[in-house]
Amino acid sequence: MQKRIEPIPIGRVFHSATRSALGGITWAGLHINPSTTKPMAMRHWDTYSAVYVLAGNARFEDEFGIKQSVCAGDLLLMFPRHGYRYVIETGSEWSELFIQFHGPLFGMWLKERLIDPRQPIHRLEPIAYWRKRFEAMIKPMALPEPVQSLKRLCLLQDFLVDGVVAAQSEPAQHEIQWLTSAKAELENNYHEAVNWEALSRRFNLSYHRFRKKFTELGGIPPATYRAGKSIEHAEQLLRDGRLTVRDIAQQCGFYDEFHFAKRFKNLTGITPAQFRSRLR
Repeated sequence: MQKRIEPIPIGRVFHSATRSALGGITWAGLHINPSTTKPMAMRHWDTYSAVYVLAGNARFEDEFGIKQSVCAGDLLLMFPRHGYRYVIETGSEWSELFIQFHGPLFGMWLKERLIDPRQPIHRLEPIAYWRKRFEAMIKPMALPEPVQSLKRLCLLQDFLVDGVVAAQSEPAQHEIQWLTSAKAELENNYHEAVNWEALSRRFNLSYHRFRKKFTELGGIPPATYRAGKSIEHAEQLLRDGRLTVRDIAQQCGFYDEFHFAKRFKNLTGITPAQFRSRLR
């Protein structure tokens, strides 16, 4: 059976006023060839903003006097009350994923210079990989609040750490590329058990060293990361609605339906049946 990916709708995916002590995502979506009658004026938001360019060319400008061409694969990171704009080239086929977020958590990041208004543009490739990471933050979720908002916030932090913070130095960029490759390997063939020794050898490491390096760079062990991605894949199959829970458990590499349901609830807070019922 061919894997079905639920598309991200064009336009605003959600606009939430949900707040937490740490912060949250307030607005996000996908724009394809946005209609404009005149060049974008300088913008001043009360939130942080991130735009990942999927296609097209534009000229980015901000209040620091930064002027830089941007294209597909560039992440634009904007800051509260800091003016910016990007002017799309005439005739350019433009598309972008966008997100707005806020909160004291990111104020601490800014204070520690983990993110910097003087470094608003970050190159993130391959586009297919980073697009998938970005879409994971904004796709529809069948989760109750505040679990849904907290999950989005955690995904956003993970995205910024991998794409912006750790990539600020040359040695770190090499490590992030390694982690990206390792994650890509773990996101394939969910229906098969992972041969950890064989996987580690592809990276010229023993499993012990592979597990240690992955955990240090990614923050969680590789088996935990793999389980989380298996659950995300299971969510897609549950949304599709054509397979039983037992079949989904088998396709996602779980021992049986009970093991799948237990792990699903541990990671999402609800059972597969409850997840599916909320889609109706």
